[in-house]
Amino acid sequence: MLKAIKNKQTELLVSLGMVLALLIGASVLMYFLEHDAQPESFKDLSTSLWWGINKYLATIGGEDVNPITPAGKFLGGLIAVLGVGLFALPAGIIASGFIEEIENKKIKNELINIELKLQHAFTVEYYAPVIKIKNNLNLKHLPRKWLSLQDIKYKMCISESDILKVCEFSNYFRLNNVKLNDTFSAGLEFINSNRSYGQFINRKSKITIINLYPCIQPFFGHFSMAIADVIKANYISNEKYSSFTYLKDNQLNMVNNISYFNNSDIHHSIEEIQKDINLLKETDTTFIFLVNAGDNEFLMQFNIGASIGDDSFDNGYMFKNKEKLNSFFDKAKLISNKYDKMISKHGKVGKPGEQHISNFIIDDCKNDLLMLHVNVSILKTKDQEYYQYINDFADIFSEK
Repeated sequence: MLKAIKNKQTELLVSLGMVLALLIGASVLMYFLEHDAQPESFKDLSTSLWWGINKYLATIGGEDVNPITPAGKFLGGLIAVLGVGLFALPAGIIASGFIEEIENKKIKNELINIELKLQHAFTVEYYAPVIKIKNNLNLKHLPRKWLSLQDIKYKMCISESDILKVCEFSNYFRLNNVKLNDTFSAGLEFINSNRSYGQFINRKSKITIINLYPCIQPFFGHFSMAIADVIKANYISNEKYSSFTYLKDNQLNMVNNISYFNNSDIHHSIEEIQKDINLLKETDTTFIFLVNAGDNEFLMQFNIGASIGDDSFDNGYMFKNKEKLNSFFDKAKLISNKYDKMISKHGKVGKPGEQHISNFIIDDCKNDLLMLHVNVSILKTKDQEYYQYINDFADIFSEK
């Protein structure tokens, strides 16, 4: 009932205003029409107003006074006719809101049930080669990276409108339109958000995977989440905000933002990710910042803040532990050779801008940070190859 009143507060205020206006106007007019004929019953405006309240809003008790002049009788009859609907209007609005609230709760329960079905669907792999490789790599617990609308509609009998409604309130799914094999295909990505900006997992690990590009790069969030899961690393992902989104409320640059260094008028999601990063710095963690790179000759590029083309780690300011960094690079080089792709140190990437979040991490946390630029072409490979990439990239930062 309280929710119904809150949801209908505008309509209630308008209707109550109309009731008060009619009541006051009628009482004042009745005073002037009946005062001379009934000076005791309508002796002043306050008495006349009380008469109107008692007559039309409630039967409180007391003397039953009726107008006796022709004009007063006409006015009293007119008010009685108008009052049948007008004075009952607030009760009707509350009743309508109450019914709407019950219906909304019913619809929400139905959408929650659909949400649970979709969550389960992301645990099911039905393509034998994918099942085999996930089992071989001990990745069978990972959710699917994608569920097409066609599969949802025709294999689960869930309508497209219900899918859209679920995505409006769910923290588990993002609807995306992805170009696969030169054809656009709509479907769901599994995101499992637990923060206003996306996902945060604190495993108290010595490695933290950060990815702020999943909201604009399909499958990148699943890729980074899977790597963090395999090596049991801490994880931070931005699943919501971008400068390029069509939704005005979600237009926020989470990568380059002055608010990381100037706390005046700070966005609540920037503040939240700052707090989460500061929680992890106490574990002396190494931050691995994943960046989506174009489809080119490089499988990956290492960037610790040196100039573009600087093929060394000597001049970078982001990573002090060069022994650990070189260990990462040596393992990454083996993986690049495996796929007959190149790897570089600052080949086409260099020092980030002053407002880049990496500078906040370096200045505020004092932890080592590696920006790893990943060739996005691997994200759209067939699932067997895709999961192999996940396993290989995880090996770079694994302690085994």
